[in-house]
Amino acid sequence: MEKKINLIFMGWFTYPKGMAATKRIQNIINSLKECSDDISMRVILQRQSSMDNILSGVHQGTPYETVMGDLLRARLFAALPVLYYRTIMALKKAFRLDRKNIIFFYGPIFFDSLIPLKYAKRLGYKIIFDVNEDIDLEISLARSIYSSLRTRILINISLQIRKLSSGIVAISSHLENKCRSLTNGKMPVYYLPISVDMDFFPPVKKVSQQDISLFYAGSFAVEDGVPVLIDAFDSLADKYKNIRLVFSGKGSKPSMDEFHERVEMSPHKERIEYKGYLDEQAYYSLLNNADIPCMTRVDIAYSHAGFPFKLGEYLATGKPVIASRVSDVERFLTDKHNALLVQPGSSSDICDAVDFIIKNLETAVQIGLNGRKVAETFFDYKKQGAVLLDLFRNIS
Repeated sequence: MEKKINLIFMGWFTYPKGMAATKRIQNIINSLKECSDDISMRVILQRQSSMDNILSGVHQGTPYETVMGDLLRARLFAALPVLYYRTIMALKKAFRLDRKNIIFFYGPIFFDSLIPLKYAKRLGYKIIFDVNEDIDLEISLARSIYSSLRTRILINISLQIRKLSSGIVAISSHLENKCRSLTNGKMPVYYLPISVDMDFFPPVKKVSQQDISLFYAGSFAVEDGVPVLIDAFDSLADKYKNIRLVFSGKGSKPSMDEFHERVEMSPHKERIEYKGYLDEQAYYSLLNNADIPCMTRVDIAYSHAGFPFKLGEYLATGKPVIASRVSDVERFLTDKHNALLVQPGSSSDICDAVDFIIKNLETAVQIGLNGRKVAETFFDYKKQGAVLLDLFRNIS
């Protein structure tokens, strides 16, 4: 008889509040609840900020705990032995002899998690890694000596995935192929793209003809190409007096400083709004009321490696989405059929896409509806639980 599953979520995300990583984990939790009653689930985070979340509790029926809060840089190194001990004790306490014990680890391995994961494997946990970015390409984005050194260490430690993993989930075709090559076919690798909770997206409202808003939300990272989007907006704002540009999210201090400096340079800065980091209800209200969601990335290797989580939610709004031709975008989307596709890093392409929407509003409405069907067909989280359950049941 198949053993019931005891599933522990760990890794590089915050909980219960957070951005793309948190949403991916929550969608996975919800998808598994939809398809099986034989899985007990728990979130164990080694560290996160108490400014962002209550460190332990129960969220939507899932218990979670943070081993040690507020460990940043020097404090992390000083507390590392204690962090190892407390993480190991948490994993030992969570282990169930009567179940198949699995750790679902989001993101790469770093030195804070390496020793606890090695212990977990010896204890009897099967470890599944959710690979969502190409760490080898991240070195090109380093903006300081500390960041470069940290990334190089991360690259080396991440190779331990070959010894620790019982299976891998990859968010993009690039990462799927890379993981297959890395593991030489010795373990299962599953493709699990971006996901979306369609319940957050009510019936579609048409694109406004009075006050048109372009919308971006995210981490303002280098690959996101926010300055390119502002460049496009500056050109469009000269032409259309009813266009606004709306931002939400948060990033690193250098990224946010650059963003605010670029906004100040805009001759149309009075029509650029930064809403900050919003709670879930406010964020989805803002997104659903936007007219043209923009997933516009720059043309660097890192942009083509992952698969932007925001794209699924943008499509779910039923609005005409402008999306850069990166990663698996063209695996699911066709230009002027279910999205407006642009070359990464091209502000002129973004301008052309907005021009098309404004001049062809009826067609744009249909493009948005077609995009929503893509989200429903390929990215609805409720359809992903069966894939994961198959992986969990088949690992040995």
